[in-house]
Amino acid sequence: MNNRIALITGPTSGIGYVTAIELSKKGFDLILVARNETKVRELQKVIGDRAKTDFVLCDLSSISSVKQAVEVIKARYAKIDVLISNAGVIVQNKQFSEDSIELTFATNHIGPFVLTTGLIDLLKAGDKARIIHVSSAAHFFAFFDINKLVNPSWYHDLVVYGRSKLANILFSNELAERLRPFGITSNCAHPGTVASNFAGDGTGASAFFMKFFRPLFRTAAQGAATSVYLAASPEVEGVSGKYFVNSKPRRTSAAAGDKGLGKKLWELSERLVQS
Repeated sequence: MNNRIALITGPTSGIGYVTAIELSKKGFDLILVARNETKVRELQKVIGDRAKTDFVLCDLSSISSVKQAVEVIKARYAKIDVLISNAGVIVQNKQFSEDSIELTFATNHIGPFVLTTGLIDLLKAGDKARIIHVSSAAHFFAFFDINKLVNPSWYHDLVVYGRSKLANILFSNELAERLRPFGITSNCAHPGTVASNFAGDGTGASAFFMKFFRPLFRTAAQGAATSVYLAASPEVEGVSGKYFVNSKPRRTSAAAGDKGLGKKLWELSERLVQS
């Protein structure tokens, strides 16, 4: 691959799907990291000869699966120019991953943590590499207790989801500081509430909200616009540690800017990955 290379998680539907197509139009070759090979093959047919695409199987909720994906990617590539952590879930009822970590936190934070930190050397070899985390305004309503992330004592899907999106921003900001000497940027994007299948297959309050208000939501193309902007626009070259809404930097919650909390989250993540 001679073009710039972008890795995207969750590219088979919603904003990830649109992001992949739009970046292919901008001359990026794509590493498509996903669980569903059939859907990836369908996406590859849509992209066609416009860009080179590669499928890497990965279940972000599984630490071993992510580590295997990292090894596959490192064996195939010498560099990555853009890494977009797009995939995310909201889980109606309390569940745990195979690593005994609450499933939302495992999928939305721990998986991306393993993937991103495992590919740092390829990002260092990239051309002014960029990392983009798809977060959410839901982080503003998050109640963050570092000791209750792995096994929350009280469970509500929106609260737990908000915590995972706060974790995305804290991780992004910590990456921005750690990777600044290498010229690698790390930013977050809030896509808005998008009319997709996200959270739409349940029966609880979140699923009802997604179904009832769906006509008022943004399109997937509108939701993907900020991710595409952060990945490809020369306007944000060198910009790092920011939270973007509608392709503009915006303020975050006070908790999202807490550097001490970000370091504690990093330490917890390392312990979980190594245990």
